[in-house]
Order: sequence, then C-alpha cells, then structure tokens
Amino acid sequence: MFVLWPVALMSTIFSESSLFSAQVAIVGPIIVFALVLALFGFYTLLFGLSVHFLYKGKNIPHRNLHIAWIISLFLITSVGGIISAATGIDDLVVIYNTLRTQDLAAFVKFFNANTAETVMTGFVYTCLVLANCIADSVMIHRIYLVWGSRLWIIILPALASLVLNVVGLTSDIMRTKGFSNAAIESNFDLELKGKNIGLGFFYANAVFNMLLTAMIAGRIWWVGRRTSATFGRSGMINQKYKDLIAVLLECGVLYPIALIAHAAVEGHLSTIAIPVDMTGPTILVAGISPTMIIFTTIAPSTLQYSSQGGMDSTKNIANLMRAANISQGESTLNSGQNLEVEIEMKRITVEV
Repeated sequence: MFVLWPVALMSTIFSESSLFSAQVAIVGPIIVFALVLALFGFYTLLFGLSVHFLYKGKNIPHRNLHIAWIISLFLITSVGGIISAATGIDDLVVIYNTLRTQDLAAFVKFFNANTAETVMTGFVYTCLVLANCIADSVMIHRIYLVWGSRLWIIILPALASLVLNVVGLTSDIMRTKGFSNAAIESNFDLELKGKNIGLGFFYANAVFNMLLTAMIAGRIWWVGRRTSATFGRSGMINQKYKDLIAVLLECGVLYPIALIAHAAVEGHLSTIAIPVDMTGPTILVAGISPTMIIFTTIAPSTLQYSSQGGMDSTKNIANLMRAANISQGESTLNSGQNLEVEIEMKRITVEV
C-alpha cells in the first residue's frame, strides 16, 4: 500500500524510481499471484483427497469435526488468499497507469479513498485471523488427544490462542480503519500502529504454533521411549514413532515459517528490491498446514500396516479415545496396534 498526500503531489511529475518502478508495479504482484495460484492448486488437491478419505472412512473418530475443520479452512483461506492476490493485480494496474500517464489523481483516489479496497483489505485480514483460529483449534485438539484427553493440558494453549487472535483482530480493525482514508493524518498513524501490532501478532503466533507442534511431537517421542522400554528396547524408538514425529514437525512448521516470512517482508518493504505482499500466500498456508496434519492421520496410505495375525488395519491419531476401553490383558498390545492405543494403554497401566 502506498500513501501519498494529494495536495503536495498533484503537480509532481515522476519517473521510474525505487517506489514507482516497473518492478514494483508489475513484478511484485505477478510473483505473489503466481505463488498464490501454485499454493491454491496444491491446496485444492490436498483438500479433495482429505474430503475423499473422510467421507470414505465412515468409522473415523471425530469425522464430522475433521470435515467441518477442513471445509471451513478451505473456504476461508481460498477466498482470502485469492482476493488478496487480486487486489495486488488492481494495484499493479493503477500504478502502471500512473507511470504511463504521469497523472496522480487516479492514484491518490484509489489508495486514499477507495471503499471497495478498504472492504477487501479488512476482509482479507479477517480471513487470516479466522483461519488462524481454526488452525489453533486443530493443534490444540491434537494436544488434547495425545496427552491422554487431559483437559488441564490445553487450558493455557487455549487462553494463549484467544489472546493472540484478539490481538490479531485488533490489528485488523486498526489497519482497515486507517486504510479507509490514509490522507487523514490520524488514520495514517492508526494504520501504522495497526501494522506494528500485526507484525508482533505474526511473530508471536509463529512461536506459539511452534510450541504447539513441540508439545505434540515431544509427547509422542516420550511415550515412544516409554513404550519401547516396556518391550525391552530401552532407548530405542519404533520407526513408526519416528515417522509420525517427522510428519508432524514437517506439517507443523509450515505455518510458522510463512508467518515469519510474511512479517519479515512486511516490516522491511523499503529495503527490499522487489516488495511483495505475502498476505495471500500466508493465508493459504494457514489452511494447508492443519489440513496436512489431518490428512496424514486419516490417509490409509500413511497408516495402514499388518498386525502379527496377518490382519490389516487403518488407525489414526483420533483413535486415542477408543483405547480407554481396552483392558491390560488384551493381546492387542502385543500385535501391531497403533500409536494411540499404546499411548492410552500406558496412561492407564503406568500412569503416563
């Protein structure tokens, strides 16, 4: 977003500078638009596969909750990401025409008093906050399951998520209000304050999501060592534990990385050769990351294995709740049962 003072600049004739150049007007928005399209294509495939497995797996625990999550994420992030990229193309056209005609009037009107742009700006940032809320709920729900369905373990994460998202919404409101007419000095200052709060929200949220991922992966690692010790393999973790931890880490760090990149770019636009608006890609990654986590826990290709009796089963992490009904003497523990059963059995028998 560029803010100009109309009175001072109405008679200014400018050439292609660091601010008004072909790079800013064309290359930056095109890069963002191409990135959004690539992410959206991948996300559409991931979403389709996830919905397919969820509708096919009638016995998947929390199936309806998973469906609600991935559909909500897909709708919110897709609309938000595409609108963000589209507004970048609008900016491209306006700046390019300004360079071509040397007429600032249309430029000033577009960026300083454009109701449509204001509405879209507020909508895009609201989509990011909403997607972030849903992504947090997916991770917190995973923590609840992996930690033996203990309510106390998610109290602090839930409160932290609430505070962070309120901060994000506050930043959204301030930036939207300021953007409505940045030619007014008070609005301009309000937008800058909202931007600074937003940068803090991005960095803090990245750290928070890393901590959530660490809580899940760390719990699985610890239980894996305890379970291995029970079977006389002290210090050795079963390969399926390692694979699950690796998948969780890979999926869990995607969104924090996107948030950090977005904040770093937005906070240093004046020093970047080709400034880009990473809002659209970040919104899409906010949906992709939790959807990948859900997908990897329901996809048969990642969870199917054979038990000692030759029976194939396809379990997922949501089966943690079912394990509470399994007694100590059942032979399931000595067959190829899934991670969730082992975690819950350890909680019941050894007070994990």
